[in-house]
Amino acid sequence: MHPITFCVTCTEAIPAQAMACFRCGEKQPGAERAMRVVFCEKCGEDYPARAMACYHCGHLNPKHPYLHNGKISKTE
Repeated sequence: MHPITFCVTCTEAIPAQAMACFRCGEKQPGAERAMRVVFCEKCGEDYPARAMACYHCGHLNPKHPYLHNGKISKTE
């Protein structure tokens, strides 16, 4: 997983520690909260680590805490 954030000006995905956007060059505020992402095993796109499935293709996130053997498990 890689912590990322989004540029406050152009919304480009950038590393959470970036001082400026790689696309537009805008300086980033230090208080921006980082978002952890994972890369989909099926399509290779990134999506938030807390998501139950990939936003791009719908493939289930195998590391999601509510999934067990590819099925939704009951919470305690």
